[in-house]
Amino acid sequence: MVVSCISSGTFASTQTKRTASPVRRTAPNVLLITIDTVRADHVGCYGYSKIKTPTLDSLAHDGIVFERAISQVPLTWPSHTAILTGTYPFQNGVQDFTGQPLDPQFRSVAQAFKKNGYATGAVVSAFVLDRSFGLARGFDFYDDAFSAETFLQKDLGLVDRKAGESVSHAIHWLTTKWQKQTPRRPFFLWLHLYDPHSPYDPPEPLHTEYHDHLYDGEIAYADHELGRLISWLKGNQLYHASLIVFLSDHGESLGDHGEKEHGFFIYNSTAHIPLIVKPPDGSGFRSSRVSVPVETTSVAPTLLRLAGLRDEIEKQFTSAPLLGKTANDDYPAYSETFYPFSFFGWSPLHALETSRYHYIDAPQAELYDEIADPGENNNLASQQPAIVAVLKEKLRVRLKNNPFATQAKGGGGLDEDVLKKLRALGYFGYRSAVYRSGSTSGLDSGLPDPKERLWEFNATLDASEAFGEQDFQKGESLLNQVREKDPQQYIIPFMLGEAALRQRLWERAASDLQDCLRLNPNFDQAMTSLARALYQKGDVPGAVSWVNNALKLNPENYRAWYELALINSKADKVAAINAFQKSISIQPNFAMSRRDFGMLLFHQENYSEAAVQLEQAIRLGMHAPTFYNFLGIAYSRTNRLQLAVASYQEALKLDPGLAEAHLNLAYAYQRLKKFTSAKAEYKTACHLDEKYCKFAGQLEQ
Repeated sequence: MVVSCISSGTFASTQTKRTASPVRRTAPNVLLITIDTVRADHVGCYGYSKIKTPTLDSLAHDGIVFERAISQVPLTWPSHTAILTGTYPFQNGVQDFTGQPLDPQFRSVAQAFKKNGYATGAVVSAFVLDRSFGLARGFDFYDDAFSAETFLQKDLGLVDRKAGESVSHAIHWLTTKWQKQTPRRPFFLWLHLYDPHSPYDPPEPLHTEYHDHLYDGEIAYADHELGRLISWLKGNQLYHASLIVFLSDHGESLGDHGEKEHGFFIYNSTAHIPLIVKPPDGSGFRSSRVSVPVETTSVAPTLLRLAGLRDEIEKQFTSAPLLGKTANDDYPAYSETFYPFSFFGWSPLHALETSRYHYIDAPQAELYDEIADPGENNNLASQQPAIVAVLKEKLRVRLKNNPFATQAKGGGGLDEDVLKKLRALGYFGYRSAVYRSGSTSGLDSGLPDPKERLWEFNATLDASEAFGEQDFQKGESLLNQVREKDPQQYIIPFMLGEAALRQRLWERAASDLQDCLRLNPNFDQAMTSLARALYQKGDVPGAVSWVNNALKLNPENYRAWYELALINSKADKVAAINAFQKSISIQPNFAMSRRDFGMLLFHQENYSEAAVQLEQAIRLGMHAPTFYNFLGIAYSRTNRLQLAVASYQEALKLDPGLAEAHLNLAYAYQRLKKFTSAKAEYKTACHLDEKYCKFAGQLEQ
């Protein structure tokens, strides 16, 4: 069925057969677009009439729409890992956001493109896709720089930027890096937009237009901004010859089955996503709609297939390309979530989706007829035991296919850090059974069914929202209620500890974070936060010990290196400098490392290098007037007086009452022999702070 948003063009009828295409002789430019948290039934070209998505609808008009695309995991980082590596979460080891970075044994499709001569760039819009997690491999350019203010104002998981900024960065890379420096090489660009993720707050006029369904307003906004990139491609005569793939990483429950957002369940509210492939001209594929279930792990092999490339990464792929002679139309689509297990100790969920049925393996198994019951309201598991048995066995076989084993430790099972974590949680027997024997049964584990613990989960979400709104009393009250019912939940004292840090309640933060680590001794985020609390309390040895423990677990944790640098900044300047340099080498776009490293160098009177770091901090969003003032001093001490003047002036734009900046500006003017301007600034500095009056009369009348 072709819906109303596709009103013209030639389409193949809805079908399951896919035909092979000839290999292209000229490598096309490739654009991979992921818009976070978009459920398929909220996009125009999927039949939704309450939204305007002209960019995606136009892409669907020119491409192939997959009506039953299934995300392998409803969480941002794990899902993008599956997309870029072409591997299942249980194979690559990235199953939620509590584990370690992507193991080096897994290659990204970006590495394949780079090896085959492509210029590779990525622009991501949320910290959860930060380079330290492993997805930057293969990219010449990986833009994950976020405003410094967002790090100061938000929890890490909420640090993001708007689509408009990210699209502008993508166009800037194409125009200044690719077009000017490597125009003879094709490009592979991955653009990630985060806006539909909660909290929903689209800019005007969309906020008003979609006031009663702001989630749709966020999708409409992302679509609008994406239109600028598509227009750029068309304006540069690149659109038709380019391969463009759009999809979402997962959907959003919006209250379906009692889930507010995503990650906890794997119903189609969060598993069913939009997926559109616009092949390059000459590929041999016509615009069409495909109705069978497909997996996002098929995206990476599809990108290579339609680009006409062969690469060793193909040995890694677990799914066939979406188009071509090897596509398997009868292969059920897999999905999972370990979020209930990893955070709460409840049963993980696994699922298979066929052309008709959606089977969810849980302590209380679920089976839905997707044709008769698309809303998944009528559980048929007890009525269809034979179908359940068949799909359960298919699931068991799927999970036995190359389960994750890190190569770094040389073992065939889980690495020791993960084993310690699971033992601490009390669930070692179950999780190890999943990986070693392929068991998929929630009943076999003896763990609670997530459906039975929904209140606890929603309470933690409500608490997180309350903390985001600075309502700490409400958030703490909700979490303490959960803690009373389930005192073994390590995530509860972690959240309480993080909230205490934001309130500068160091003693309480340390106590809560220590409680968290007693329940989960290998949680490196808690270690880093505990180090900060202990340092603020004056326990420097304890802080150093905990931050070093965090770095043993994850040497690429640049925030831990940053904390180590701060801890050493007074007692061991050399160690502090080394830690700052390590933090910056891992993530050059972390503004706070740049700022504090710059100030350390400044106080060591290394003004030239201090200026470099402070310049970068300001470029990354550190626009405090005091930093402009210090940067001006660094310029002045290195005889760059015009730059010093400009920096002082920026400080005074932000804070006209900053007396020290007026004084410094006066001195810079005096050195430049601009005596009238110098006199005026000396006078202002004296008026603002009488201790500077002694300088006001040093110029002749």
